[in-house]
This record gives sequence, C-alpha cells and structure tokens, in this order.
Amino acid sequence: MDAKIVWNQTLPLIKDEVSDIKYKTFIQPIVPVFANDDMILLTVPDEFSKEQVTPIIPLIKNCIETAIRKELDVKLELPNSASALELVHQLSSDSVPVSPETSSSQLNADYTFDSFIVGSGNRFAHAACVSVAEGGKQYNPIFLYGGSGLGKTHLMHAVGNYVQSHFPSKKVVYVNCERFVNDFIATIQNSSYTEFRSKYRNADFLLIDDIQFLERKEQTQVEFFYTFNELYESGKMIMMTCDKPPQSLSSLEERLRSRFSSGLIVDIQPADYETRVAILNRRMQDDRISLPDTVIDYIASNFASNIRELDGAFKTVVAYCFLANSFTLDDAKIALKDMISPKQARQVTPEIIVEVVARSSNITVNDIMSNKRSKDILVPRQICMFLCRSELNMTFPKIGEFFGGKDHTTILHACNKIETELKSADSELSVRIDSIKKRLFN
Repeated sequence: MDAKIVWNQTLPLIKDEVSDIKYKTFIQPIVPVFANDDMILLTVPDEFSKEQVTPIIPLIKNCIETAIRKELDVKLELPNSASALELVHQLSSDSVPVSPETSSSQLNADYTFDSFIVGSGNRFAHAACVSVAEGGKQYNPIFLYGGSGLGKTHLMHAVGNYVQSHFPSKKVVYVNCERFVNDFIATIQNSSYTEFRSKYRNADFLLIDDIQFLERKEQTQVEFFYTFNELYESGKMIMMTCDKPPQSLSSLEERLRSRFSSGLIVDIQPADYETRVAILNRRMQDDRISLPDTVIDYIASNFASNIRELDGAFKTVVAYCFLANSFTLDDAKIALKDMISPKQARQVTPEIIVEVVARSSNITVNDIMSNKRSKDILVPRQICMFLCRSELNMTFPKIGEFFGGKDHTTILHACNKIETELKSADSELSVRIDSIKKRLFN
C-alpha cells in the first residue's frame, strides 16, 4: 500500500464526518508515513493532537475501508517516538511494502509511460508497448515475460491508460488471468456465456496479466482459444504478460502456445544499477524529498532483483528516517537491517562485478561489455576480468564467454596485466581494487 494514496482517498470521507474546526485543527496536520496490507501508520505533531484524534480512530478506520475497500489497522504515533521507529523497523522486516495493486477489472492511473523508467533491461519492451498504444498493428499479439516486479504490469496498464486517453472510443479490457478463469467458472455455473463472450470478445484492446494461470485449465483454454482467434481475426489488439516464455508453458495446449508465439515476444530483464538509481531519484522527485547519494547507492546496490522490493526498501528508509528526523546512511542501514540479512553472504556474480566496477569508474555497464578500447574503459574491463578469475575462480574460456565471446588469450593477458601492476609498491590500482572488493563483499 502507498500511505499517501490511501490517506488522500480517505480525507474527503473524514471531512464529511467531523466539524470543520476539528478537521482543520487535528485531521489536516496528520502525516501518513507507512502502510502495508494490514496497517497504516499516521503521525500527529504533538501529544495533545494525539489525545484528540485517538477517540476517532474507529471512524478513521471505517473511512479507510470505505475508500479502498480494505480494512486496515490504524496506528497513531508522534514523529520522533521510539515506538514509531520500532514499528517501521518491525514492519520492514516482516514484509516488503509494495506499490498499490489495482482491482482486476480496472487500470491503475499511476501506471503510465511517463512514470515508467526506461533502462537497458526494458527498453525494447517499452518501445514496443508505445508503438502498440499509438495504434501500431505490427506487434500483435505482444507477449511480455520476465520475473516478478520487473514492470510488465506497469507497461500493460500504461498501454491501457494511453489508449483510453487518446482513443476514448476504443474499448480496453484489462483483466488478470486468474480473474478471467474465475469469470469463466461463474459463466459455466450460471450458463451466462453470452454475457461473458460479449465482455471479452468485443474489446479493441484485450490486456491479460499473468497468462500462466491458464495452465491446467483445459476448458478455459478452449474458451480463450476462440476468444483469441475472434479478436485476432478482427484486427483487435491482444497483449499478455507471463513469468516465462510461451514455449515454457508446458501444460498449455500447443495451438495456444503457437498463437502466443506468432507475434512479438519480449523478455524484460532486471533493472541495472543505473536504472535502479533513476527509479529511486524519480521516487524522491514524486515525494518531494531528498536522500543523500550514499543512501540511494546503498538501496540500489542491495535490492537488485525486482522493482517492488526496491520500492519497498525506499519507502521503509523514508518512513524510518522521517520519524527519526535523520537522513544518513547509518539510519538507512538500521531501517533495512532485517531486509538485508547479515547472516547471508552476498552472492557475487560476474554481473555484479561489472556493475560495481562500472559505478566506481564512472562509466556504464554497456561500456564495459562493449568493444571500446579507450583507456578509461579498457582498464575497468580488465579489472572485471581479473576479479572474475581471482574472486569467482572462473576459467579463462568462461570469462571470455561472459564478455561476449572474447578469446581466452585476451582474458589471460588482462589478468596478467592487472597482477603485474598490483605488485608495484606504489600501485594506485591496488587501492582501487581494494575499494571495489569492499563494495562487493561488505
């Protein structure tokens, strides 16, 4: 849950239930700090305000439930109280707060192309979705696949929102596949086939999220096959997301896999470091706050698997630092200490080595992985090769394969060159590599 969104939707309902003076004096100064699926944390400026607001917490809970159709526990604290700090820390260790989800039949207005951060891992997917939204028919169907929290749903909603905004006569139907399956089950029970088919087969844009839920649903697969065919033959747009490519949907009918593969298949990769930093910078801009570069680097370096975890870590740090009235790297480490388990050694991979070396050298990952031979790129590339050999014990052929098929003699030369320079008594390179190792393993 996003605390600000929840609170902004709730405020008008509270305003209708209390006097104007009470609303302006005690409700408006409330600051929403943190929310998850079970609870929202609100802060009030002083003890007197807390005494005045506490009796109406049941009213606030009712208004929240009315606004978002979900019951949340309400916690009321002072900004710098120890209990509030402990609460944020406890919640961050229990679960990662994520972006607000939409109901399965609605588009999330916050998910637009403007709010989507484009990086190397999603650039092609973004370009294809923009083309589709603008009316391009060359990518039909479009099949986005990748791990959880990489932006597939965001792009799908962005397509729907763009079409509704620019082509209001077009009918956009967005649905999670699980909802599609449930709708079809209800159709069988009620014999309401006409209504079901009218809903899905009259769409100009059919957007289906998490299509993997069709697996092992034989009757639903048959229904979806005919829905797909009717839309496709009518020139309507079909967009699907999945956690794996069509060929890996082993329990799906072959004729469906074939149709899913007939259009554009796009793999969305995890965001690289630069993209993660850009996402965090956008979050700061949207929330009108500023965190030190060291804090942003710490979050971006430790939450690389998906954007939801990155967002959750950011919200946790902001909430904790806001309550502590201190925005330092040490505060961020405390806020995230249970989300970044000290008991688990960081698994260093060649990809992480390249990321860390690129950051420390003020170049990009793409620079290192390219064939450019300028000194400012060649030396960092050689450092990466050396670290893959010395720290990961990779063979020369394996390192060469990782760096785009380079010959093992090239890797051997790079490693020997770095080793020779490290033996120099006053080697600046030694300090540089020690610093990189600390980032990798600490």
